[in-house]
Amino acid sequence: MTRLDQQQARTPSPSKPSTNGAEGLAPRLAEGIELLGEYRDSGFKQAPYLARRADGQVLQLPRLLYLVAENADGRRNYEQIAQAVTQGFGRGVSEDNVRVLVDSKLRPLGVLAAPDGSSPRLSRPNPLLALNFKTAVIPPQLVNAVTIVFRPFFWPLVALLAVTGFLALDWWLFFVHGIAQGLRHLINEPVFFLMAFGLVVLSAAFHECGHATGCRYGGARPGVMGVGIYLVWPAFYTDVTDAYRLGKGGRLRTDFGGVYFNALFMVAALGIYLLTHFEVLIAVIVLLQFEMIHQFLPFLRLDGYYVIADLTGVPDIFARMKPVLLSMLPWRKPDPQVTVLKNWVRIVVTAWVLFTVAFVLYAYGLMLLHLPTIVGTAVASFSALLGHASLAIKSGQVAIGLFSVFQVLLLTLPVLGLGWMLGRLVQRMLVVSWVRTRGRPFHRVTAYLAMSAGALLLVAAWTPPRASYQAIAPASRGTIVESFDNAPAVFSQIARPLQPSPSPSPSAAPAASTAASAAPASSADASASASASASASASPTPSSSP
Repeated sequence: MTRLDQQQARTPSPSKPSTNGAEGLAPRLAEGIELLGEYRDSGFKQAPYLARRADGQVLQLPRLLYLVAENADGRRNYEQIAQAVTQGFGRGVSEDNVRVLVDSKLRPLGVLAAPDGSSPRLSRPNPLLALNFKTAVIPPQLVNAVTIVFRPFFWPLVALLAVTGFLALDWWLFFVHGIAQGLRHLINEPVFFLMAFGLVVLSAAFHECGHATGCRYGGARPGVMGVGIYLVWPAFYTDVTDAYRLGKGGRLRTDFGGVYFNALFMVAALGIYLLTHFEVLIAVIVLLQFEMIHQFLPFLRLDGYYVIADLTGVPDIFARMKPVLLSMLPWRKPDPQVTVLKNWVRIVVTAWVLFTVAFVLYAYGLMLLHLPTIVGTAVASFSALLGHASLAIKSGQVAIGLFSVFQVLLLTLPVLGLGWMLGRLVQRMLVVSWVRTRGRPFHRVTAYLAMSAGALLLVAAWTPPRASYQAIAPASRGTIVESFDNAPAVFSQIARPLQPSPSPSPSAAPAASTAASAAPASSADASASASASASASASPTPSSSP
């Protein structure tokens, strides 16, 4: 789901314009401008009015500016617009007032056309953590036709039954059946990865249908569906900017529509599993569970962010991060972008800004700290996958070879996305440092020296990744209870505070495991004891598999 993005706007119907003498044509809306009306259930002390430009950007306008734009139909002159605005605003607005608002406010924003009637050339905004490289795939007409088919899923009784079925699925999956065998089948057969990936992609497309259907169910019209790059990963998107016409309930229905359709997809997958007992479907359901949790992250432009925005009634929280942070400084006067918010909304937005800044700094910090490791791992993975693909194709294992090639393609996308994102970060740092230190050579040199020192530290921070993985055993079920039973010994000690821990015996599984790892060159008797202890534990020794 995305908002403030590309949208097929409605162009005003052409009519014969009147003129204002030497000043050119009468004021009229720019091409593609659509007036959306008052922002309902907003978190502002005075609710703003919304207008959408041809590039999809949504503008917040005070009521006075909105009334001027609403009456600028290309037929009325400044005096007639002033009379209409005075009647609607309830206060006197003169012809000169309208001229000033048109020339200094509405035309620079791209709401009204230029004096000669031409539409302004608009600069495309590039907001923080936005979807990039967007490409429309499905036109609005087809999207709205699809929503008619899926509309019954939002009927209250159907939605109640679906949510109940999803909760029953989770209980059965994590406490009765378990997830281990589904993951085991997925890992042991590379072809199943292609099948699971296809189902996950299909679920992502179905997720977008949920947003579009929720938007249409409330009375708004969704726009195009397409694909783009979010951070470093490819992603689907649906333009639901028209949901700003709706109240809070309709906007939240649009927000939750995606994960709701994910839940429907998982219930359908469970039904197919009960008929076929195809364990890979269980792995797909597990992957979709993680995707649902990922969608609720409120610190990125995902569903969770839009839920926070619609609950508070502030559609542009990201744009208010800097004003909120500056307003927290005791020696600065609060920014107007903060004081216009209701008191409880201001508290929630401030808390969100603090958590988001911490999350972004943490994520970017880890990424920069481990950049050499990421690059080294990516190069090693490329080499290994290409080698596997070559060997598999030469030995006649075409499926495994194609799967390795597919993995190379999947690895290429995030690597390119990561490089592009880091390039943008470096570019912004260089540009901001150059602009902010203009006329101050000492500060400029200091800033660039600091960035150079940071780059040298990143190069020196390389550490080869080392990790050990244990395969899933054929008898493992993967339930929550089993996971706690097989937890490391440290968790057992935490769960039994104030109890003296007994001395480890040679026959205990943890001790045997420790002995085996600490003394690999020990005697044959010790190795046999370790194997026996491992076999007696809840997790039998895994069999070797490719």
